[in-house]
Amino acid sequence: MPEEAHMDKADVVIKSNAVFTGDGLEPFKGGVAVRGDKIVACGDDAHLAPFIGPDTEVRDFGDQLVMPGLIDSHTHFAQGAFMTDPDFAVNLIDCTSFEMAMERVVAFAADHPDNEWILGCQIIQFQWDVPEMPTAAMIDEYISDRPVFLQQVDLHTFSANTCAINKVGVTSQTPDPAGGKILKDAEGNLTGVFSNNAVVFFMDEVYDPAPEVVDASFAKTARRANALGITTVGMVNPTFVSMENPYAVLAGLNAKGDLPLRVFLYTDLFENESLTLEQIKEKYAFSGTQVEWHGFKQFLDGVCSDHTAWMLEPYSNAPDTCGEPAEDPERIRAAIVRAQEWGVDTRVHTIGDRSVRFVLDCFEEGERLHGKRGCRHSMEHNETVEPEDLPRYAELGICPGMQPWHMLLDMADLAKDDAVGPERAALSWPLHSLLASGAVVHLGSDFPVVGLEPMEEVYGAVFRMLEDGSNPEGWFPQERITMAEALRAYTYGSAYAMHAEDRIGTLACGKQADICVLDRNLFDCEPAEVLEATASLTMIAGKVVYEA
Repeated sequence: MPEEAHMDKADVVIKSNAVFTGDGLEPFKGGVAVRGDKIVACGDDAHLAPFIGPDTEVRDFGDQLVMPGLIDSHTHFAQGAFMTDPDFAVNLIDCTSFEMAMERVVAFAADHPDNEWILGCQIIQFQWDVPEMPTAAMIDEYISDRPVFLQQVDLHTFSANTCAINKVGVTSQTPDPAGGKILKDAEGNLTGVFSNNAVVFFMDEVYDPAPEVVDASFAKTARRANALGITTVGMVNPTFVSMENPYAVLAGLNAKGDLPLRVFLYTDLFENESLTLEQIKEKYAFSGTQVEWHGFKQFLDGVCSDHTAWMLEPYSNAPDTCGEPAEDPERIRAAIVRAQEWGVDTRVHTIGDRSVRFVLDCFEEGERLHGKRGCRHSMEHNETVEPEDLPRYAELGICPGMQPWHMLLDMADLAKDDAVGPERAALSWPLHSLLASGAVVHLGSDFPVVGLEPMEEVYGAVFRMLEDGSNPEGWFPQERITMAEALRAYTYGSAYAMHAEDRIGTLACGKQADICVLDRNLFDCEPAEVLEATASLTMIAGKVVYEA
């Protein structure tokens, strides 16, 4: 049914032959009427006509897809802003060997003589001819007089040269931090490879840009998000940057009009050990901006590719390990239960099936002790889920967060099948099963693990197919979802998970006019065309923030 408010005229009416509201299953011919920052009508031409006056701007986008603004529910926005700044870091994602990567790193270092640190990002070492992260000695052969820090694409494994290690003061006697490992050789010497929370030794040094660099990088990244049709992001812990409160920087930019984006914050879960709820709310209270605190986030485990995801049974290609938690499980449990008592949403990184089960148990305990409290907790990634745990998400009201482009990394480069074996691989990324169980799935990118591009995530969810089309039926095709389901998860699902569905996420009367127009109707596209889709227009609260 079309919706309409009282019959004042609209400022702008956006029409199309393909309008997807986020509520229905298929797009329809019609449009959206906007007055001020709100949607005042959505329906067919007949229902829009009374809202069109002599001063109303009518824009007809033909066969382009009009839909709610895209909501990327899972980003590490601050780190991504720096990592994707070509003057701050060099991208190594397409390198096929260590030598190729280091040639690019050396060139970057030469072009940026004033950079104190040489940062290389998004390594997929599994596509290298020798699929291992480089040691300090290997990097030293190329650069030994400046600190070099290299990051694996999933941000769980890192390499540093000797200069970098010495600069941060790590030695062979330095103990492993909680949830991290300093890798050593058989003689106990540092290799230069670090995993998970061992990154803490480097973050304050590597990600310590000047204030003007911070402002410029944040603003530039927000504009890039707008150009992709994104109107809201979930910014989740960790930030990986040295500044105490990068969220305040975002709020300041937003207040000045330099951050055209809604940013919903999920800060460190462990803050609830030392701060009261009132103190946390005060710390992240940014009045007059679109930067809002929405809850907590923490890691429990790592990733399957390097056997750091916490599994119920040993890895198929590493039968001596089931992985392990990246944080003390008891500490996680206590913090989750405390958040439940406060009625605050909590997100937890859960990739291994044991990690998934443990966090489900924690949320269940919190609900048993304190009631539902209106919480919409989220478990992030959910890469490997046992069948008996699938219905528990909906039963507990947990919103699973998924990042489908990661699947293509699993298929192409991260050797998920080898790590967990075919039986468990068949349970990977169970998008369809979770939706069918009644869970509200929300989609995001995990930027900067991958890019901000939402069409990559939509493509992964709908087709589960490599870009070259070499597996046309899709990877475990029973878990494919429809285009409508994918777009709804990227709009309404994300809004719902962040308690914002009353304001954004669908094209409905009375909601904020957060609107995206894509240059083609995705419902009529071949798979490759979905990846080529771009935004023609992006609007936030009735204001055009991007136009092609």
